[in-house]
Amino acid sequence: MRTISFFNNKGGVGKTTLSTNVAHYFANQGKRVLYVDCDPQCNATQLMLTENQTERIYLDSSDDEVAERDSLANTVYTIFVPLREGESQINTNIRPVRSERFGVDVLPGHPALSQIEDLMSDAWQSALGRQTGPFRRIHWAGQLAASMEEQDRYDVIFFDVGPSLGPFNRTVLLGCDAFVTPTATDLFSFHAFGNLARWFDAWVTQYSEICEGNLMEWRKYSSDVESKTRPLRLGGFDGQGLRYLGYTTLEYMKKKSNGQEQLVGAFERFRDKFATEAERIKKSLSSTSQATLLGHVPHMHSMPATAQDVHAPIAALISSDGIKGAQNNQRDSYAAKIDTVASNVYQAIFG
Repeated sequence: MRTISFFNNKGGVGKTTLSTNVAHYFANQGKRVLYVDCDPQCNATQLMLTENQTERIYLDSSDDEVAERDSLANTVYTIFVPLREGESQINTNIRPVRSERFGVDVLPGHPALSQIEDLMSDAWQSALGRQTGPFRRIHWAGQLAASMEEQDRYDVIFFDVGPSLGPFNRTVLLGCDAFVTPTATDLFSFHAFGNLARWFDAWVTQYSEICEGNLMEWRKYSSDVESKTRPLRLGGFDGQGLRYLGYTTLEYMKKKSNGQEQLVGAFERFRDKFATEAERIKKSLSSTSQATLLGHVPHMHSMPATAQDVHAPIAALISSDGIKGAQNNQRDSYAAKIDTVASNVYQAIFG
């Protein structure tokens, strides 16, 4: 089984649209996919699940503690309930919901996930002090992946995260085999990408200290350290650690002159500058990482909004969804570019 995240500290780069459509591509290749929405904004959940499904999940819990607990239990938040109670192991009795049009199982997000940030910050600092309980907590995503792998429920897990470099997103990455950075070709995205590269340098150094310190503690008292690390899925599926696969660029609208598309200079200046920063991220991580440009994602005008309304991937939009005339050709063009990205990601993690 493989685990993957689409991760960037810059919002507005089409991360959720891209990752959900890539998940749909994987499902079409015959893979059993679980999509875990770890973004408190729950955009992926709203895109992939219908209104009827979300209404059943998110009960009106304003004055009803039982309803509130049921609502939390139907989402990704249920994973963290034991951790909130001081335990070091997560709840793996999850209840994914089927997205029929995407062909994947979704573990819905919840706005209360924002409360987990402080929990993971405390656990991270305690793990630095060689406390093995918190060390287990920061590997909650690895615990989930190891459990799903043991049960043989899925072939791949997608983790969706918000645009943050905070402790919670760090812990998501600890459970991933690989990640992709969606970007946009503008000045602020470029600077955010550079910030991401610097952050990985510092983060990898600190995590190496955490990992080695806690493994030393286990070696003092246990003759079978493997039995302690296996449920955390340290090192990913191959023991090589987190791998960087590369980046995508979100294309902006292009001007037309004499019927031909023209590059928009204010944005295109940055298109070729991302490779250097991608190389910096690659060097911080696993030796099997790459810094490939995985593809360009087109500006899709109003089509993502249409997909949101009908809870469908771009490639699956049909006339009854509101796609008419020339929009059919646009849909096919957009879907082809997304499939190029998805195919590159698929080959990188499955070979």
